[in-house]
Amino acid sequence: MGGFIKDAVIKFGIDIMSAYELTPYEITVIGRQTQEQRYAEFENIIALAWHTEAFARQKKMPRLNKLLKDVRKKPKKQSSASDAILRAMAEEKGIKIK
Repeated sequence: MGGFIKDAVIKFGIDIMSAYELTPYEITVIGRQTQEQRYAEFENIIALAWHTEAFARQKKMPRLNKLLKDVRKKPKKQSSASDAILRAMAEEKGIKIK
């Protein structure tokens, strides 16, 4: 087994049977994706620790329902200046956009 392939299999968790079918570029991309996932996971752990300490310092805990109320709501769409320009151009042509 080549050194590059062996390192990739160990570090990135690539399946050994498919590792030889990948190009060095593809292995590099997988490595970058793996590193990004690790950074995101680490950032989530740090945020969890920060929030845990913030809650510990509160004199009165907020209700859990209040904290979780808006977690799964889709964010409202915000109109940008480019949207307004496109709407104005469409209205000039007689097209109505909601």
